[in-house]
Amino acid sequence: MQGTTYKRCKCPVRRNAAGKRLACPKKHGTWSYVVDVPLSDAGRREHGRQQITRGGFASQTTAAAELRQAIQLLEIPSTDDDAGRLEIVSSIRDHYRRYQQLPDYADVRRRFGAGVSLTMEQTTGEWLDEWMGGKRKLAANTRRSYEGFIRRYLKPQLGDIPLEKLRPAQIRTAYDAIVASAATTPRPIGPATLQRIHATLRAALNAAVRQRHIIDNPALAVEVENAPRPKAVIWTAPRVIDWMASGRRPKVAVWTPEQTGGFLGLMTADRLYAYYHLLVFRGPRRGEGIGLRWPDVDLDAGALAIVQQIVQVGWETAVTRPKDDSDGIVALDSMTVTVLRAHRQRQLEERELLGPAWTDTHFVFTTETGKPLHPDYVSRHFVRTIKRANTLREGDTGQAVEDVQATLGLPVDGFFGPLTRRAVTGFQRVRGLKANGIVDPHTWYQLFPEHPLRLYPHPGYLPPIRLHDLRHLAATLALAAGAEMKVVSAMLRHSTMQITADTYTSVLPEIARQAAEAAAALVVQPPAVQPEDGGVSPSLASSPENDQGHPSEEKDAQVTHSAPPGTRTPDPLIKSQLL
Repeated sequence: MQGTTYKRCKCPVRRNAAGKRLACPKKHGTWSYVVDVPLSDAGRREHGRQQITRGGFASQTTAAAELRQAIQLLEIPSTDDDAGRLEIVSSIRDHYRRYQQLPDYADVRRRFGAGVSLTMEQTTGEWLDEWMGGKRKLAANTRRSYEGFIRRYLKPQLGDIPLEKLRPAQIRTAYDAIVASAATTPRPIGPATLQRIHATLRAALNAAVRQRHIIDNPALAVEVENAPRPKAVIWTAPRVIDWMASGRRPKVAVWTPEQTGGFLGLMTADRLYAYYHLLVFRGPRRGEGIGLRWPDVDLDAGALAIVQQIVQVGWETAVTRPKDDSDGIVALDSMTVTVLRAHRQRQLEERELLGPAWTDTHFVFTTETGKPLHPDYVSRHFVRTIKRANTLREGDTGQAVEDVQATLGLPVDGFFGPLTRRAVTGFQRVRGLKANGIVDPHTWYQLFPEHPLRLYPHPGYLPPIRLHDLRHLAATLALAAGAEMKVVSAMLRHSTMQITADTYTSVLPEIARQAAEAAAALVVQPPAVQPEDGGVSPSLASSPENDQGHPSEEKDAQVTHSAPPGTRTPDPLIKSQLL
């Protein structure tokens, strides 16, 4: 393959007597080159004569040097590959137009050998949009997450970069900027969120590789800080006290059996009691419980089938398959069967009472008119219940109110009236707390810093957990009862037992220690080895009071006092009036 260099100037063209063009006598003008693209006879017939030409060189030497580079590029395809050679021509012309130079030989050779397009002009942002448009089988919430990550983070940082020019260093810089920009917002970007953003970009670029838009995925060369699965811990008395004092709380925490019993006792008369009971003991996810239908429940056989869930997409809801296709059969204990039978009977009574106003959806857990529950409503109901149980406010009565009044030097009548509210507000101002006249767990700790857990129930007796933590609680209770990890994994329908082990192994030492204490407490010990304060050793179901070494007699006396409004079971060890 050969080409030609020639010189051009803007002087008028002169020709000799025979009509041949004459060279300009002046030493000015610029040099150009031209090379014919070798095509087969069929290629020439279809595409005509193809040339690569470029001018504007100051010397013949520089023009000849680029001519050799152009010839090298045109020789990359085999001699009979017209399509490949024409693609090289298009790449050269495109590169001229955009960058005023030839494309890199090594890059073109590598991309051509990998079958990757040489003329693609798509930006990273355009590809992300195209990729999302082609994702037809994504779950609704997964799609919403991907779209949010792309819209809020990836396109603003990387969207204008040509896809084929995207490099690992640019991705690292983008991630640093994403984290920095969110650091001062109410929702900073932590390792877990950054991992999900990175996973979204990685998946999109993997698709670009499969479709031959790029040769390799630059996101694979970017390391992101690991976001390990949070380990579940138990709300032991020391952790409760630390939370009351400082506001710190574990990422994933579960109640003790006593705390669980207190919650279920509190919820006994609530319409959602059976729902919470099912989550506590069998561990379905929020949407799986809400999406449960009576045709999928066999109370006689003591089993139910998880075949669908109700998920929240924005504010709308959708019925979908369970997460990660984790449908399956869940065995029911006799206590849960009893609770569900009672719930079914009450639902039938509501249906008969409403008559035509009842919507027959066949869902196990419904609104007062039979319609399915909204996932957000259930979560808010759960949070409100715990928050109310953990406060004393105007209108409340009981021993806890008497203790507050005595500590603040007020007349002790056990009624939280305006005088008590004003005194609590003044105390909160002095201590730098939120001055709202409500005794929350932090105010309670400031009132009784030495023995904050000595009274049951008290503000803080139900430390905060998420609704999803009831699923973790179900696993913890099963492990505490001696179930093997394999059995717990099957109950939760995890895809692998390793997921279960990674999440719950952390609670095993606490379970083992408390089980050992429970075993020791069964044996009558001589006085020489009795606990120093004369109390009994705490068991797995022991109260925070006993965990702190306070005499059990004090607790036994105190449980007879009235509890804050809404607490329907005076004995904290009673889990349910239905059981």
